[in-house]
Amino acid sequence: MQNQEVEIHLLEYWKVLLKRRRIALSFFAIVVGIVVVHSFAATPIYKGTAQVLIDLEKNPTMTFTEGGGAFIQMRDASEYYRTQMEILNSRAFGDRVVRKLQLENNPFFAKKKEVDGSSIFTNMRRAIFSVFPSKEKPKNPIPLAAIQEESDPALTSEILANMDVEVGRKSNILKINYLSENPMVAAAMANGIASTYIEHNLDIRVKPFRDAVEWLSARTVESRTKVEDSEKVVQRYKEGKGIVSFESKENVITQKLQEIMTQLVQAESKRQETEVRYKQIQSVINDTELLATVPDIMNNPVIQALRTDELSVKRKISDLSEKYGPKHPTIVRARTELESIQKNLITEARKMLNASKTDYDISRGRENSLRSAMEEQKQEVLDLGRKAIDYGVIAGEAASNKQFYELLLKKLQEASLSSGINVSNAQVVDGATIPSSSVKPAKMRNILLAMIVGIIGGVFAAFFVEYMDDTIKTPDDIEKLLTIPFLGYVPSTSKEEGPIYMFSGSRANIAESYRSIRTSIMLSSTEEDPLRVLLITSTTPNEGKTTTAANLAVAMAQLGERVLLIDTDMRRHNLHKVFGLDNLIGISDMIVDHNNTSGAIRPVSAVPNLSIITGGTLAPNPSELLGSNSMRLLISKLRSQYDRIILDSPPVMVFSDGLVLSRLADGVVFVVWGGTTGRDNIKKSVQAIKGVSNRILGIVLNNIDLTSKNSYYYYHPYYNYHYYYGEKEKESGKRG
Repeated sequence: MQNQEVEIHLLEYWKVLLKRRRIALSFFAIVVGIVVVHSFAATPIYKGTAQVLIDLEKNPTMTFTEGGGAFIQMRDASEYYRTQMEILNSRAFGDRVVRKLQLENNPFFAKKKEVDGSSIFTNMRRAIFSVFPSKEKPKNPIPLAAIQEESDPALTSEILANMDVEVGRKSNILKINYLSENPMVAAAMANGIASTYIEHNLDIRVKPFRDAVEWLSARTVESRTKVEDSEKVVQRYKEGKGIVSFESKENVITQKLQEIMTQLVQAESKRQETEVRYKQIQSVINDTELLATVPDIMNNPVIQALRTDELSVKRKISDLSEKYGPKHPTIVRARTELESIQKNLITEARKMLNASKTDYDISRGRENSLRSAMEEQKQEVLDLGRKAIDYGVIAGEAASNKQFYELLLKKLQEASLSSGINVSNAQVVDGATIPSSSVKPAKMRNILLAMIVGIIGGVFAAFFVEYMDDTIKTPDDIEKLLTIPFLGYVPSTSKEEGPIYMFSGSRANIAESYRSIRTSIMLSSTEEDPLRVLLITSTTPNEGKTTTAANLAVAMAQLGERVLLIDTDMRRHNLHKVFGLDNLIGISDMIVDHNNTSGAIRPVSAVPNLSIITGGTLAPNPSELLGSNSMRLLISKLRSQYDRIILDSPPVMVFSDGLVLSRLADGVVFVVWGGTTGRDNIKKSVQAIKGVSNRILGIVLNNIDLTSKNSYYYYHPYYNYHYYYGEKEKESGKRG
């Protein structure tokens, strides 16, 4: 059983490769073609090799002890070889090769620079960088610093790019390789680099010791003078600034700054508090009613008393208004008294406003004063910090000068002992000869690798394209993804044909497909569970559900069944256009008034036993209308009059009408546009239908291309028969 599962699994992979073979073969051809063209068109490269022997026993390093003695310490071999490789690959060594061999005057390298400078990639790079503004070259911030410029940076890069260094695994041999399209240049450059390396190695070993004695002698005298001068500078600086200790003074002014900052925070809080109080009073100063909303005003005893009088007078006016008219002298006197009290309220509030304004101005003035004091104190702290930095620099320089002077005195004698070392530990043991064959490109190796990469990449590309294609195209896709039956397929056709194919002799293959789908649906029905009401729906719009519903209705009517086709897509009526009917009265009108049944059901004269109910009047609430009890009663009534009722439903992923109608249907048929509709959308639609309906009859694949040799259906005997049958019918029609 296990072997059978593995065999089926491999067969599926083989089907994918056959299906996507064009992609795999195209990838293979492109990769191999590019490599073949490059291998035969590329300029051959030759390699010259010079071997240099490194004698580690003649590679001493002088190390000095604390007591002034010296001894010879041997370096680790692997560390030494890594160091030498770093030296050989450095730009300084490359520039030395250019200078020693005078390559800037060599015609071969001059011509190579011209060719490289006029190459396509170089011109493209120049064009790209020319778009962006060039930055100004920064000036040297340290004019006295010695900067060694390369003789020719381009030639240095050329040397380092074509040079390769190898270290022998079990020998003390360094192999210096140089690659060039000219075999004589490859050999000459390898020997020149080896000679330059030996000279450079000797200079590195000997020159430092010889220069050290001369340098130490001169610097010892200079250092003694610097020590004396730096000590005097430190003392003059402390006397000039009047500072005995930077640390104690810094603590004092820092503590003072913290105190001012604390006072400033308190002043800011006080200012904010007075500002809020002032603005609150100012915002309600002219409205006696709003004065009561400010706590500070209401806490004033005078205002509280006036407020009490105001309320008393208002109650008095209210009581008098019940007895007298508005112009009665008593009412007039009371109102005059009320106005006087309110004026007094505003006057007293203005006094509080002026007092709040004064407090606010005082708080703001104190805050500004403290802020100025803080800034002055900050400046004093910064000034002291700058002085401390200057002092640290001067004092550090003095200490450094003194330490350096002591070190010079100690090392002068030690360097004198090492100045006599003049031993080279490297020599050329095998010079480079002119190579007879090229090392690049390796044509056979490149082609073999290209074939391997092409095969692997082609297979990967085929499976990648298959993986990224998430549409439904074959019955196998339906069975694996959805585990529901496949009812049949509908071949693709031009837009000029149809939409009713059951009468067209030239498209007999399409008519035969609908008959096969009809048979599959009828076989799903039993006497105990007849499929009287069928719902035809799809996942998204424009998948051919209306065309499928119309052709299935015609196909069933041709068997002698009484068929009723209903357009339940109330947002997009299409059935009346398919059969050339008017849309004055339809299903929406019948749901509202069952008495419209006789006028809404239209028999199709060209198809006996077939009747149509169009969409009718556009409804503002289709979902509620289709899910109403009236719709359920209407379908129940029509069941007794027809053998088959087919509902053309809106797409499930767009509207909920299909889910509502699925409760009224005995079975649901999904129409899927092959090679377009995504698997996830179909799966979600099927799950949604299963959540409200207990029976999905299957899926119809629409727009299937039978003529393409890459099609799943092309080599399938059953589907190929339909294609052959359709072509034969077309030919017979032409002959007739």
